[in-house]
Amino acid sequence: MLMVADAVDLSTFFEQTDFDLASFRRFADRAHESFAARERFEEMLREHAEIGGKTPVDALRQGVGLLILGRYGPALEAFDRAPDTASRHYFAAQAALALGRYAQAVEEFGAAAKAGWDRIETDLQIAAVHARVADGAVPRANAGDAEAQKRLHDALAAANKILSDRSAQGEGLAQWHYVRGLLAELEGDPAAAREAYASATRLDADHTAAGFRLARLYEQAGMEDSALDVYARLTAQPRAFANALLNASLLYEDRGDYAEAADCLRRVLQVEPNHRRARLFLKSVESCRQMVIREPGDERIDPRQRMLASPISEFELSVRARNCLKKMNIRTLGDLTRLREEELLAYKNFGETSLTEIKALLQRRGLKLGQGLEEAPAEPVEAAPIAAPPPRPVVPPGQEGVLGVSVAELELSVRSRRCLQRLNIKTLGDLVQYSEADLLATRNFGVTSLNEIRARLAERGLQLAVKEG
Repeated sequence: MLMVADAVDLSTFFEQTDFDLASFRRFADRAHESFAARERFEEMLREHAEIGGKTPVDALRQGVGLLILGRYGPALEAFDRAPDTASRHYFAAQAALALGRYAQAVEEFGAAAKAGWDRIETDLQIAAVHARVADGAVPRANAGDAEAQKRLHDALAAANKILSDRSAQGEGLAQWHYVRGLLAELEGDPAAAREAYASATRLDADHTAAGFRLARLYEQAGMEDSALDVYARLTAQPRAFANALLNASLLYEDRGDYAEAADCLRRVLQVEPNHRRARLFLKSVESCRQMVIREPGDERIDPRQRMLASPISEFELSVRARNCLKKMNIRTLGDLTRLREEELLAYKNFGETSLTEIKALLQRRGLKLGQGLEEAPAEPVEAAPIAAPPPRPVVPPGQEGVLGVSVAELELSVRSRRCLQRLNIKTLGDLVQYSEADLLATRNFGVTSLNEIRARLAERGLQLAVKEG
């Protein structure tokens, strides 16, 4: 196998006859180094497919290249034509995992181990897959679905068994601690999860999955400075660059630091000018900035509007109330005034005590729940009521697990997230029950939000329901 130097030349990718993790990471880092580098790699991959050979090794190169570019479906098709090697199965497992095809991912990781890939590594990858299966089963299991409860129990048992079996070797492996963190989260122990993810990132600074989860848990615990420190480390990694900056921008926006949020998003667009989410997020941030920033000489800003734009994080609230509002993406006092009591009480873990606390907070400022809805300008035409959602969609075999994924994983713009919240859409399975017309009938939901959601679903091999008639 050709070992890749630190300053790897992308053209040497097509000289590889096999790939290990080190070579994969170096080529991937180089391909995502800049917008120009990604475009060049895409062009080289197209040319290789058109004029290159059609051997199994060529198919392996195509599969790995498409995996690097995030084109997981075509990557799996290429891997089907590749040699029966450990690397073919390992990277095919990664593509299947990205698509939510958990059963296929487990099968491919197992095949990789049989073909010679490090068995400890594949076992821990399989444990992480079981943890993701368990996570996807949680919403329906909590709702009393017996099948989901069994799936949750079996997946947790399988993941814990692997973790226990590999404990002797795992203490020094980042992936072992990462799986430990996943299981701690599922058991409702965020402190233990933070400790596990921190251990994983200490052992492997390039373990981006552990880094992102650690930052998210810091956010939920109100440890925003620690979260931003983690994101800063992630931005130093080429492939994590965009996602880390996007997450950091959301955190800055939560804090009302719109200038920093906008700066993060502009840095993404410098590298990827057509990055859809960055462009959408930047529009949202700029809109928020216009609400609270007064230009020199402009005395017309309404003080009441400034108060409504005040971030929730500025006010003293209990941990439970603050966490519930954060999970609901309620960021400002204005957001709160656009909710009714019953909407808050319908949210998991939000009770009368938290409701009383929030009503008192608003009352001290001359505000109340539902006030924002009462003051909203009347619309010329009443939106048509949304019809009952169609039956649960048919999903290709092996992809069922993706339906349980939370819509939070889509990292949608603020407007899109709020519209889904109004519809009580919590998982991808909930979302794909709605048609385009259903969503467009929702107040403040436009074509931009629709296109964003369609694109995010397409990345996972899903689509919105097709409305009959």
